Amino acid sequence: MTTAAAQANEALAACATVNDLFKARVEAMSERVALRHKVDGQWTDLSWRDYYDAASRVGRALLAEGLTRGQPAAILSNTRVEWAFTDLGILGAGGVTVPIYQSNRPEEIAYILENSGARILFLEDMDQWAKCREVLDDLAAVERFVIFDPGDTETARAADHPFDERVVPLADFLARGAEGDLEAYEAAARAATPDDPLTFIYTSGTTGHPKGVVLTHRCAVAECDALQDALPIGEDDVTLAFLPLAHVFARALHFAHLRVGFLTAFAEAIPTVIDDMGAVQPTFFAAVPRIYEKVHAGVMAKIQALGGVKQSLALAALRAAMDKVERAERGEGPGLGNTVKLAALGGVFDKIRRGLVERTGGRIKFFVSGGAPLSREIAVFFKAFGLKIYEGYGLTETTAATHINRPGAWKLGTVGKTVKGVECKIAPDGEILVRGPVIMKEYYRRPEATAEVLDSDGWFHTGDIGEIDAEGFLRITDRKKDIIVTAAGKNVAPQNVENHLKTHPLVSQVAMFGDKRKFCVALITLDEAAARKLLASAGEQVPEDFAEVTRHPIVREATQKAVDEKNADLAPYETIKYFEILPHDFEVGRELTPTLKVKRKKVLELYGDTIEKLFTDHGA
Repeated sequence: MTTAAAQANEALAACATVNDLFKARVEAMSERVALRHKVDGQWTDLSWRDYYDAASRVGRALLAEGLTRGQPAAILSNTRVEWAFTDLGILGAGGVTVPIYQSNRPEEIAYILENSGARILFLEDMDQWAKCREVLDDLAAVERFVIFDPGDTETARAADHPFDERVVPLADFLARGAEGDLEAYEAAARAATPDDPLTFIYTSGTTGHPKGVVLTHRCAVAECDALQDALPIGEDDVTLAFLPLAHVFARALHFAHLRVGFLTAFAEAIPTVIDDMGAVQPTFFAAVPRIYEKVHAGVMAKIQALGGVKQSLALAALRAAMDKVERAERGEGPGLGNTVKLAALGGVFDKIRRGLVERTGGRIKFFVSGGAPLSREIAVFFKAFGLKIYEGYGLTETTAATHINRPGAWKLGTVGKTVKGVECKIAPDGEILVRGPVIMKEYYRRPEATAEVLDSDGWFHTGDIGEIDAEGFLRITDRKKDIIVTAAGKNVAPQNVENHLKTHPLVSQVAMFGDKRKFCVALITLDEAAARKLLASAGEQVPEDFAEVTRHPIVREATQKAVDEKNADLAPYETIKYFEILPHDFEVGRELTPTLKVKRKKVLELYGDTIEKLFTDHGA
C-alpha cells in the first residue's frame, strides 16, 4: 500500500459522521468512478468529484431554502442516481433524510410528511406528483416539491396534475445550488456530530401508522465499519444497486460505498436487473431472497424444458452437486456416488453453471441476502454452482446487519455471527436481543413504543425467535408474532414452510395459517409466466385472463403436485393440508412489504373469508 493510500485509509477510519466519510472518500479518489447509471440508454459515469458536486448543489439549494440543522427533508422515488446524491446533499446541509417508498399510497405519504415535519419533498416524476396532488390539502406544510424527472415542464404545467408554485424541476434546483454558498454548506457538513439524527425510516406496518426509526450518524458509520470488516470488498469492486433506497438494507450499502469506495451502478429498472448485470459485470450483488428464488426457478424451468434424457441427466448432476454441498456442511466427504455422477455428468453440470455465471456478468465473487429469510435449498443450490450467498440478519432499528455469514465463517441455515461491535443473546422465551452502536436512537415521537423494544440496559428486543449454536452462529426460527401453535400444541414456523414451497418454479408467493387449528392451510399465488407455459406445453389454449389460467384443472393439479412434493420434506404437523390459489399475485404495498415479505395481518384482512372456508370445509 502506498503512503497516500495508507493516509487515506487512516482518514476514513477516523471519520465519525457520514458527511466526514463522503468528504474523505472524495479527497482520496476524486477522479475515479463512483457511480454508473443509464442516460438515454447509455451507461454514464460520475466521478467522486462529480458526485460531491451534485450533492453539494442540492445542499446549497436547501440552505438557500432555509433548511436548518436537524430539519427533515423527504425523498419519494425509486432507486436512482439522483436519490443517492440528494440524500448526501440533505445530510451535508445538516438535514435529516426521510425516505418514502415509491409504492406508498397518497395517505401514507401525507402521514410520513406530517409526522416527520419535512417541509421539502424530492419526488421522482409526474406519477408521484399525481399522488401528492390527491392529498395536497394535507401537504400545506410542504414548502417545496423538487421533481427529479418532470418530463416536458410546459406540458406538465398544463396536464391533469399541473404544477403549483411550490414545484421546481431538479435541474432548476441544482442550478440554484450552483450559485449557493459552498463554504456555508461545508461548514454545515462539518458541524454534524455522531449523535445527530441521520434519517427517519418509516417501517411498513401491517396495521396502524408506521413508526419512524431514528438512526444517527454513529449508527451508519458503525454499520459501514462492520460491513467492511465482514465482507471481502474494496475500492476495485463493483455492485449493482436496485433495492429500494428507502429500505435500510440498500441504504446501509449506500453508506458502505462511501466507507469502502467500490463503484455503485444503478439498474435501469427491476425488469432489467439481469440484463444490467451482464453489462455492468458486478463483483458482488445484494438482493432479497425473492430475487434468488426467481433465479433458481429460471434455472429449474430451463432444466425441465430439456425433457427426456437430457432433463434426467441435468437433474441427476444438480442433485449430486447439492448433496455434495450438504455433506461438506456436515464435515463429510463428497460421497462415492456423487463423485461418480459428477465425473460422468460434469459436462452437463458445467454447461448449466456457465449459463448461470454468464447471466450475472461473469465476475461475481459472492452474493449478499437480507431483508427476509433465505431458504436453505436456495443457498445450497447456489453453492453447488460455486456461488456463495452470504445471508445476513438485521432490522431497520439495527441499521441493517447485526449478523452476517462471511468468508471463513459461513454455515448453512444460519444468518452468521455478530458483526463488529454488536452483542447478541437469547431471552428465556427465545427472542433475539441485540445491543451495540448500530441500534436506533428511538421511534420518532413515539416514546412508549420505544420503551417497548429498548430496555434500560440498551438491549433491543427484535421480535424474532432464534438460537445461537456453540460456534456463535445465529439461526432464525420465525417472527415471534407469526409462530403458529396448532390445536395439538405443535409449533410451526410458517416462513420456513412458505420459503420451501416458493422454491417450486410454479409458485410465486405463499401465506400459511393454522394457529389453534387442527391443521395448516395456505393461500398460494402462481408465477404467471410458468403457469401460462405449463398450459401451452400441454397443448391447451391459454386464456388471456390470468384468473382463468389459475382455475384451469391442469394448473390446479400441478399446484397440488408441487404442494405434495414439498410437504414430503416436512413433519406431518408442518404440512399444508389444504390451499387456495388466488387469481392474482401479491403486490408490494398491499400484501407485501417493499422487501417482498408477506404482511400476514393484511392477508388475513383481505382474504379472511377464503382462509376460514379452507378450515370449515374440512372440519376445523
